[in-house]
Amino acid sequence: MRRKYFDEHGCSSRLYKCWAHMKERCYREADSDYKNYGGRGIRVCDEWRNDYLAFKEWALANGYEPSLTIDRIDYNGNYEPSNCRWATWKEQSNNRRGLHYLTYNGETKTLTEWSEITGISFTTLYMRLTTYGWSVEKALSTRVRRREKIENCRTNPLRSK
Repeated sequence: MRRKYFDEHGCSSRLYKCWAHMKERCYREADSDYKNYGGRGIRVCDEWRNDYLAFKEWALANGYEPSLTIDRIDYNGNYEPSNCRWATWKEQSNNRRGLHYLTYNGETKTLTEWSEITGISFTTLYMRLTTYGWSVEKALSTRVRRREKIENCRTNPLRSK
């Protein structure tokens, strides 16, 4: 019976696996992601939890494509139609717990987004803010100085004699 349902409804698809993993990370304590989902109280609405076809119908009506992942708009909220969307991995990575948001010139973005906008590497921005204690304005507006390659080793004071 289970195998027949599996085949009739295309349950070997990526969408089915997405649905199954969503439930596992929320309800199966042995799942490696449980602590970040079910362990924090994140649940799947009854409609989706008990009916793959209801989830599939919602997904197809709301822009599902195999290249996208399910994303909770409020990362502290449950998996339910009003709190979910389909997003790229990049979009999803900008909507997770623990992100540091920076406001500069009236715009609030993640450190990753500011890195892309300014062309300053994520690591450089992170070090400027945490290790060196720079202000957000200074960290985002100061150009990166590139170290010049030493053309002539004889002028290098660190060169061994």
